[in-house]
Amino acid sequence: MARTKTVKATKAPVGPPPGWIVTDEYQLSPQVTLSKGDECRVKGEQGKYKFIRHVINTNLNPQSEWVDLWGGSHGHEQWRSVRVDRLKHVPKKRSRKKKEPQSPK
Repeated sequence: MARTKTVKATKAPVGPPPGWIVTDEYQLSPQVTLSKGDECRVKGEQGKYKFIRHVINTNLNPQSEWVDLWGGSHGHEQWRSVRVDRLKHVPKKRSRKKKEPQSPK
C-alpha cells in the first residue's frame, strides 16, 4: 500500500512579504488615478491590461516600485509586473450622442 502525503495547514494567512507596501490605487498623473480593474497600456507591449495593484518594496535600496497587471493580446492574456514608468493610460471611450431626426418643415 502506498503512503499518502499529508499537508500541514499554515497558521498565518499568506500575504505580501514583510517590507512590501501594496495598494489598490496608483496616481499616474495629477488628473489620472488607476484603481483596480481600470484599463491601461504598457509601452513596448501589445494589448490592453487591467490594473490589479501597486507595490513598493522597501527592503531594497533604492526602493523598487512596480504595478501588477492582467491582460495582453486577445487570447494570450497573462499576469505582468512592470515598472511604473512603462504605463500609459487608456482613456475611456466617449459615447456618441444619437442625432435626433429632423422634422420636415
